[in-house]
Amino acid sequence: MRSVLVSLSALAALVQLSAAAAVPYRRWNDAKPGDVTTDPLPPTQDPFYNVPSDVASKQNGDVLKSRPVWTEFDAYSRGTYQLLYRTTNATGGATAAVTTVFAPLKPANPPRINLLMTPIDSACPNCEPAFALQSGSGSNGTSFIVPEIALDIVASLSKGWYVTVPDHDGLNAAFFAGVVEAFAGIDGLRALLNFATVLPCADNYAAALRGYSGGAHAAAWVNEYLQSYGKGLNIIAAAYGGTPVDATSTLNLLNEQPAAFLDVSSLAGQANAYPELNAFIAANLNANGTRAFQLARTLCNTQLGPLLAGINVYDLFKGGAATLLNSTVTQKYIKLNLLGNPVGSDLAPCTTNGVISVPTFMYHSSSDTTVAYAPVPAYVKSQCERGADITFATVPGLNHTAAAVAYLGDAYTYLEQAFNGTLNTTSCSDRFGINAIPGTAAYSAAIGPAAAALLASET
Repeated sequence: MRSVLVSLSALAALVQLSAAAAVPYRRWNDAKPGDVTTDPLPPTQDPFYNVPSDVASKQNGDVLKSRPVWTEFDAYSRGTYQLLYRTTNATGGATAAVTTVFAPLKPANPPRINLLMTPIDSACPNCEPAFALQSGSGSNGTSFIVPEIALDIVASLSKGWYVTVPDHDGLNAAFFAGVVEAFAGIDGLRALLNFATVLPCADNYAAALRGYSGGAHAAAWVNEYLQSYGKGLNIIAAAYGGTPVDATSTLNLLNEQPAAFLDVSSLAGQANAYPELNAFIAANLNANGTRAFQLARTLCNTQLGPLLAGINVYDLFKGGAATLLNSTVTQKYIKLNLLGNPVGSDLAPCTTNGVISVPTFMYHSSSDTTVAYAPVPAYVKSQCERGADITFATVPGLNHTAAAVAYLGDAYTYLEQAFNGTLNTTSCSDRFGINAIPGTAAYSAAIGPAAAALLASET
């Protein structure tokens, strides 16, 4: 959930090497005159985000609106668009979400797609990836979000893969609400498949699922919903790490620590998805709690962090920890948001047995002090006992941020093998350490020369 070793300034420097003449041709080759006339507006002020009144008559993943946008990745993309698409909210209502889709300069054939889930880490609608990715947005989320996914975007595009980056928390910023993340993420892939301007022919496509930290949480929820809500999509593999499989364990790990603001944001985000939970939390916050939740819903994490660092989240509730952990309402949503648990029709509009359904590479540092490692091996064991195919890698001694970069080579090796049909795995396995170590030829080959150059420019 913290920034990787890539800065926005380094990314911009690389883009300038080839952007001057090429980008306008690639961008406006597909756009209509007048499509972009002003600097980007925050989502809460941008009419693009207004949901059409007939959204309920559309199918999940139908594109409701589209527009071309500028990003820091234009040197690597033939065209980048944002799509407002139909999806389903946590209680079953028709709604919309936005995804940012990138077309590679030289697409693989048949198409390969990276469904890239971002560590958004915010309960504020103006901190979502679509706004942060736009050049000139002035988003307070840009300095966090763009570096977090820069290597993934560049690696994917340079390999000829299409990329879709959904705002998987939805229009209400339902951060850490797993059902919302699954639905909006899955429909973000459907939207790309439905948008011929970027993907002219989707025949025989294959897609992979990527994410780290908060993005891994969303990716894992997508993975667990593929057999039901995602039925019919050809997602063939997943690679994600630093996964918060148990929200309570991570909440306790972060409590009274510098990143304790994430506890408040995750609770506020889940309340954004569920009116019942929102009403309960609002009624049980004390004055400090009310103020903290207001801040979490109006500030991006780069602003929120210094204000809420080190707080005790339980002290924000009138009844302390007992109110948050033991009340009937909160117990319901703690159970719902525990990865691996079956989700029945009493908890969500679409059910899942809680088992992932595609070969998956998971990785985590046993020294992680941001996302709890302790419950992850048990989650993997439970998944494997129920038929999942997981390669689980553990490394000691790395913090949360370092592990994200360290395992990037192994993650892309895994996905490349899946796309090439050479992934030789049918059952679970555990391994210790990292195969493609950063700084080696194997690591550079795995992520590609463009991404390796981007990383080297900062280290």
